[in-house]
Amino acid sequence: MQVILKKEVQNIGEAGDVVNVKDGYARNYLIPKNFAEAATEGALKNREQNIARLRAKQEKLHQEALALAEQIEKVGALELAAKAGESGKLFGTITTKKLCEELKERANIEVDRKNVSLNAPINKVGEFTMLIKLTSKVKTELKVVVTASEVVKESVEETEEAEA
Repeated sequence: MQVILKKEVQNIGEAGDVVNVKDGYARNYLIPKNFAEAATEGALKNREQNIARLRAKQEKLHQEALALAEQIEKVGALELAAKAGESGKLFGTITTKKLCEELKERANIEVDRKNVSLNAPINKVGEFTMLIKLTSKVKTELKVVVTASEVVKESVEETEEAEA
């Protein structure tokens, strides 16, 4: 089914693009969520008229994303302290939600957790890199430094049980 995208859809296209997608994906997801409309003759003519407006809107979003990326790069590194064992393993995992909350709290930069990806789960003390995808063309990286706020001594019995 051919649809005209109203908004940027990851791995599909940008606003104003005419793309072919499966019928069910269009009917059950793209159209109900107002991400796209069916590519009828009238819609295609209307698209031609609105293309300049869409491109201007995309350019504005791109410039805002570049400015936000610059702010994120100025942060340098996000330092977190978490409870850890003697071996440096954390009690729990630091999630993308927690990272976004810390970024908002410390630098007043709001990023959706769905746009953050980690190359490895943060479950031990050390340095990690998180990739923040602001738009399809604007990506930035931020270093995350995890330190132990409290070191809990691990007993011999607990480590033996964990190994078994």
